[in-house]
Amino acid sequence: MSVVSIQHIPSASAAPTLRVKHSNVATRQIKKTHPMSKKIALPTMEGISFENTEEIISLEAHGNYTMIHFIDGRQLLVCRTLNSMEQAVEEEYFLRVHRSAAINMQRIKQYVKGKGGYVIMENNLTISVSEGKKQEFLDALKEHFKF
Repeated sequence: MSVVSIQHIPSASAAPTLRVKHSNVATRQIKKTHPMSKKIALPTMEGISFENTEEIISLEAHGNYTMIHFIDGRQLLVCRTLNSMEQAVEEEYFLRVHRSAAINMQRIKQYVKGKGGYVIMENNLTISVSEGKKQEFLDALKEHFKF
């Protein structure tokens, strides 16, 4: 792996000049402290936002866009389809519970039974579970939470 060091070189002009030196010094691997500590690039209308997947509560389809709901209550509309977003995040933790919604299994607060039922997420967002996805969702709950 290549390491880059930046040095400040004084110059006669007012703006400082930077010189970049490359070296082939090996660096040690940094272990992840959380299995989901992964940043992803999210294309928005304004540019690109870089967010941690562990902070995502759910993904909601809006045509060819996806509304991302975060633990802190923020929402971000990204220029990607729900299918595309599901592939970008850690699939192990995200599950499609409805044709237009996927949830972060790590952020479920409560499941309320019903025809399909619904989940209440950590930020109190309520998301319906479709009848067709209910059994897959219940199986995923049992697998994920070992009950």
